[in-house]
Amino acid sequence: MGLLGMLVHASFDIALISVCLAGIRRSTGLTLQTGYLVSKNNQRLLGFVVGAGERMFDISVAFMSAYPSVFRRQQNLPPRPDSPLR
Repeated sequence: MGLLGMLVHASFDIALISVCLAGIRRSTGLTLQTGYLVSKNNQRLLGFVVGAGERMFDISVAFMSAYPSVFRRQQNLPPRPDSPLR
């Protein structure tokens, strides 16, 4: 795999991880701490990546909401017994 293929693969992986982090943040309220990063540039980069994941998450939710015949919203889900969020 060439350099371009590796860059595309890595950016796709980063996008998937950031969307997963956005979903975790929306459903549980847990978020990343950026204070452990020494460099302000790294903090901004992480903020940008997580913000991009939030936007991709919003776009996918809007897309899914536009097709109610395919996707449905579950109402009043009971909490799972093994869930730490009871």
